[in-house]
Amino acid sequence: MQPTELSSKSFAAYPPQGAALCRAKLPLLQTLPLVLLPILLRDLSAFDWKLPAERRAIEVQLAYLETTTTPERTALVQGFRNFTPTADLANMDWVNNPGGFIERLTAWLWSTHQMDRFRQQAEAYNTAVNTAFPDKPPVSPRLGIVVLATGTTQASYPLFRKLKPHGVYFTHIQPTNGLSAILTKASHRAASSQSVADFRHWYIDGEGRQDVPHLTGVSYARLEQPRAALLQRIQSSIATGKMGPEELRTLLARLKPSEIGLDDGVLSHFQVSLLTEGAGTQIFATTFVQWAARECVRRAQPETLVVRYTPRQQAQTMNAMLTGATPSGIDPEGSLIDADMGAYYTWLSLRRLSGAENMRYVVWLEGQGQALVIGPDLPGGTSSDSPLTVDGLLALVT
Repeated sequence: MQPTELSSKSFAAYPPQGAALCRAKLPLLQTLPLVLLPILLRDLSAFDWKLPAERRAIEVQLAYLETTTTPERTALVQGFRNFTPTADLANMDWVNNPGGFIERLTAWLWSTHQMDRFRQQAEAYNTAVNTAFPDKPPVSPRLGIVVLATGTTQASYPLFRKLKPHGVYFTHIQPTNGLSAILTKASHRAASSQSVADFRHWYIDGEGRQDVPHLTGVSYARLEQPRAALLQRIQSSIATGKMGPEELRTLLARLKPSEIGLDDGVLSHFQVSLLTEGAGTQIFATTFVQWAARECVRRAQPETLVVRYTPRQQAQTMNAMLTGATPSGIDPEGSLIDADMGAYYTWLSLRRLSGAENMRYVVWLEGQGQALVIGPDLPGGTSSDSPLTVDGLLALVT
């Protein structure tokens, strides 16, 4: 099947909003190269479950393609037409299984030594779209807060080494009610925003069993049952002896929230992707939090992001972890190292978003006196030993 053969009936299996968008853009879709169209259809087939920022990105891409003249669009996508997939690929049901097509396309590109050339073409295409429709900076500066609650009573590990050159390091923070102050500030900030219902204000926690008003909550602890169901599914599939790594990956990619005890909402689909696409997110709390923060920044483009790391279990054999064996204990020191690096990675991720020059960032070792604050008006590479409450710390950047 070729793109020119698409019809309104082709999208009958898509969810309502995605199908409606495909049908509205059918004349455009029919003009796209075969190796490009399934990549777009993978997003359109899941449009109903995408976060608002992801939906906007899809709509922007379609708008850009529609607003270009025919010669401009031809020049833009011509590089993709230079890739001629095999007959097996072309004959796949790439409309209803775009993910499967992309997996096989990727294998074909690698096997024919064309992946580098394809990647260059994709980067040129994305650059053109992003240049024509750049992301707008948020109305209020982005605020990121990372709390290192890893169970350490005395941190022997040197914290914030990679972040210190960019902010002010505080050594005498008064920790009383610190987490409460952070969550209250984030909740009030979200409540005063015009985008409360737009998944722009998040709280990601390794524990966090309680909801915080106005914040979209993602919690490792609250996903205990879905994690257990997923691990059981993985273990059962492996035990058949017929499930290799590629087949297992395909199985996880097609997993529905209802299959592990979640509803069919947008947030549930996001959480399933965290558990099925991240390595170790089903097992280690710190890995889950780090990956969730990364995906939240990439997919939701948050205005407010609170991330709290809690202790992870000690490492066990892979068989023990996959079977859900009782952990032998927690690893506070290892968790602290994970959390400190996670804080750095989250800062790097936030800096890739629009308005990065005005971003505010806070990292605090929960229950203790060490913290670091980054902001446009704060001198990097400096330190302070003045006593300061967590509220006072937040006042520096909010």
